[in-house]
Amino acid sequence: MVGSYAVPGVMYLQSLGFDRNQFVQAMGMLFLGSTIALALTLSGNNLMTQEMGLTSLWATAPAFLGFFAGQAIRKRLSESLFRKLFYTGLLILGLFIVARPVFSG
Repeated sequence: MVGSYAVPGVMYLQSLGFDRNQFVQAMGMLFLGSTIALALTLSGNNLMTQEMGLTSLWATAPAFLGFFAGQAIRKRLSESLFRKLFYTGLLILGLFIVARPVFSG
């Protein structure tokens, strides 16, 4: 098992050769399904309270704003530029995750 479903999931979806719209839709379905499974597992093991769940639900508002902004930007990008920007963003995120513990401790 891995601690993150994003890396293996996104890499698998990328290998299927979807165009950018299908790719983003498939990632959305992957993240939605994984998040629902995680929420059910956490609440089933009494590790997430109802209050925490409601707070998390309210925290999705910025995600929806990002969704609509990303959709508008994605329509203006070519397929190749979209992929370059997407994978560059993943690389930067990965470097941040690796570097954060090194520089904070």
